[in-house]
Amino acid sequence: MTTTLLHISDPHFGDPKGVLSRQEVRQVLLDLLHKAGPDVFVVLSGDISFKGQAQGYAEARDALFQVFDEAKVLRDRVILCPGNHDVVKDATSISPFETFDAWSASLRRDKRCAFSTDSCRRLTFPGVDFLLINSAYHGDIEFGLVDLTKMEAVLADMDATPIHDLPRVAVLHHHLIPFSREDTSTTRNAYNVLTRLAKRGFSLVLHGHQHALLELGMGVGSMKVHGVGSFRYITPGFVNGATVYRIDGSKRVTSEHYAISKDAPNLLRSIKNC
Repeated sequence: MTTTLLHISDPHFGDPKGVLSRQEVRQVLLDLLHKAGPDVFVVLSGDISFKGQAQGYAEARDALFQVFDEAKVLRDRVILCPGNHDVVKDATSISPFETFDAWSASLRRDKRCAFSTDSCRRLTFPGVDFLLINSAYHGDIEFGLVDLTKMEAVLADMDATPIHDLPRVAVLHHHLIPFSREDTSTTRNAYNVLTRLAKRGFSLVLHGHQHALLELGMGVGSMKVHGVGSFRYITPGFVNGATVYRIDGSKRVTSEHYAISKDAPNLLRSIKNC
């Protein structure tokens, strides 16, 4: 059995400088879903809105929900975690993730990707066992941090009730390896996160935040740690992008990287695997 994931991140809906119009978002997303094939999981690793704007979530709803239905993507196969731009703090908020949780619930039609009360969650499907991590749970938009106590509790549940032969995939927003000397937004306790995931036999760790195509293999089982370019946000020096992953019955991961560019035919261009 092969498990297929489409990873997109950091669309920053609500930012007027977004590189793709609503119609172009539809075109690109439908093309990516066609390339991925049926029964795909769509992984959206945070920064749905831009600076937490309500208008950004409304634009995201208009741009994405109808496309998922048109492509017959089951709503509960859209896998979500929040990013730093999804933190919303105001006097009326009980949690900085209320707005994200409401948007997630309206998309998925359930609350299994809500993070106001849980910083880590497990979602299990016939083809894959997900660990979802809110690396912005602490509410500081400047850096990533993982709640290791909660993460350990979820990992203990995965160990206690393992689904044999299923690949394990972790999803969070912030990157785990510093991208440059000046990079201060890396997940602060990344070493503890990575060693725990490698020890537990995870096949793949997916993140966003850096708006860059990043790939790293690590651990005895060659766990893959991958970042992806922004889906529609203009980042000087970086190419927008998305990646399709396929995990076979031996838990071997292969990737198909795509650049999103207005210079490319149909806005998409295949990138040779790194």
